Amino acid sequence: MIPCGIPYVFYSLDSVDDDILPDTIIHNNKVELIIGEVVSRDGKFIIMKDGERLGFDKLVLAAGSLPIKPDIPGIDKHGVYILSKDRDELIKMRNEIISKKNVLIVGGGYVGIELADQLSSAGKSVTIIEMMPSLLPGSVDPEFGAKIQETLEKQGNTVITGVGVSAFGGNGAEILVDLNNGKQIKTDAVIISIGFRPNTSIADNFGLDFDPVFGIEVDEYLRTSEKNIFAIGDCATKRNCFTGEFRKIMLASTAMSQGRLAGSNLYAINVVKTFSGTLGSFATKVGNLSLGATGLTETQAKGMGMKYVVGQAETIDRHPGKLPGASKITLKLIYAQYTHVLLGAQILGGDSVGEAANMLSVMIQKKMTDMEIDTLQIGTHPLLTSSPLGYAIINATVNAIMKWYHKMEND
Repeated sequence: MIPCGIPYVFYSLDSVDDDILPDTIIHNNKVELIIGEVVSRDGKFIIMKDGERLGFDKLVLAAGSLPIKPDIPGIDKHGVYILSKDRDELIKMRNEIISKKNVLIVGGGYVGIELADQLSSAGKSVTIIEMMPSLLPGSVDPEFGAKIQETLEKQGNTVITGVGVSAFGGNGAEILVDLNNGKQIKTDAVIISIGFRPNTSIADNFGLDFDPVFGIEVDEYLRTSEKNIFAIGDCATKRNCFTGEFRKIMLASTAMSQGRLAGSNLYAINVVKTFSGTLGSFATKVGNLSLGATGLTETQAKGMGMKYVVGQAETIDRHPGKLPGASKITLKLIYAQYTHVLLGAQILGGDSVGEAANMLSVMIQKKMTDMEIDTLQIGTHPLLTSSPLGYAIINATVNAIMKWYHKMEND
């Protein structure tokens, strides 16, 4: 399964099988593909469930993640689904959800909001329950979560934040959802989408060091506690790019970069570069509104006790703004107050947001300062970008520079 595509099997895609990544790239590179389950290890041999033994010189574990199942009374009731990456479970879930009118989603992360967007497009009456005060709480600041909530509500969805689920009940087809504020909601189906946990069972069987919350422990080159065994993707630990602490983040883009680094350095350090940590770069889309984020949010920077300056800008991603396809862009940048290095970015707007977030991610990784970004040489075109005078990244940076400048004057 393509995990990022799972919400789209409920409307935009015709079937669950349309969200399967083909094995073509494996076959074209003459890689032998064995379908089976690894159950244990004997030295430099892995043992399959059918008893077959496979020897290795180097081993890479890419065991992925498993859905989190919260301990809520009634969670095993029929009609309460845990969002999974398992094909058969998804097919069953999709077939049953299609016939329902009212769907309640527990979890307001990016998968939850994408599910809501797709299900409402399919004509369902959707309610989202998010325990934190705003949507996308671990990814963006509250004002950006509020914009997503506004978009979802304009579609006819109900969004409830700051409230948790205490129990599932009811008889027959109707499900009663008890909230911890004393209220109760009736619905036809519930989808639990509160995240995934690293699949560490194979590390436990292999005798490797792991953290049950954050994954199989790896060094900067993705080597586990045994140097000939590597771990990448959701099953492996990731560290915060700024603090070095473990960070619970599971993104395909992060797995890709880890896989390329591990693959390059299996037998020798060919890429003299450590995996310095994760930024958590991501993009999503609800209705016609796209959202991208990378690095630290203001909330996170404040929680770390960092001194920072916020730069903000609003513009149109075409010039003139009356051109077809033009969208408003809202950008927020977080700069370190003393080093002037870019720490984080959040951007709302049209389809241009995804690549803008990637560009900002590169700037953070390269530790670019406000003055370096202020003097960027950019290419613009009326049908493709904002005006060079209204380029959001540069204008938000100038906004931050002026705040810093005025602060220095006042001090």
